[in-house]
Amino acid sequence: MSILLAGNAGVVADVDEARNVQIWQGIPGYPAAGGFYSSSGWSAAAGSPQTPAIVAAGLAANTLIMSARFAAGSARKGYINRLRVLLKCVTGTAAGSIPGILGLQRFTAVTPTGGNARTAARHSATKGSASDMTDIRDLNAALTGSPTFGDLLASTQVPQVEGAIAAGYTANPGIEWVVEFPNPIELAAGDGLALRTQATCPAVATWTFSWNMYWFER
Repeated sequence: MSILLAGNAGVVADVDEARNVQIWQGIPGYPAAGGFYSSSGWSAAAGSPQTPAIVAAGLAANTLIMSARFAAGSARKGYINRLRVLLKCVTGTAAGSIPGILGLQRFTAVTPTGGNARTAARHSATKGSASDMTDIRDLNAALTGSPTFGDLLASTQVPQVEGAIAAGYTANPGIEWVVEFPNPIELAAGDGLALRTQATCPAVATWTFSWNMYWFER
């Protein structure tokens, strides 16, 4: 049967005999301005965005390798609900080396520069509007600029192999770091998120990364 939801004239909900709401996956509602988006990128040298490149060994703590900033003049907000990062070893490290730590961290005040610009892809070409996540970039080295960094939202170890990496994927492991928030991370105008090292990486280890981020705006 169906019941009328109070205060929402003309809107009904289907329930079972115990008055449990029955739910079907439907098409999400799009705002007039905003919508649903994703973006992706990978470690690449500046000026060569399509060619994957190795992250240098001994990367220092607090090195910014990916950033996404919401437009400072936006009248809406962005809500990040998922980030997927693939990290893969390229060269091994000495026995007993401490892995590097990569974190997802808030920032504001300044837009990072350098690296390779990435774009926001709309999930509908006919609904909503262009994204206000107007600056997205990554690099296999350090992006420049001095944003004001805030909360560390999530972190992971950078995978490593002790000793020489032999042929075969079993000796060259990678990890997929999936950050799925229990509730979306809210970005107001001028706010940003960054992938940033939290500790110095081993002096001889090298690695690569790729990333995918998903969000909505309204």
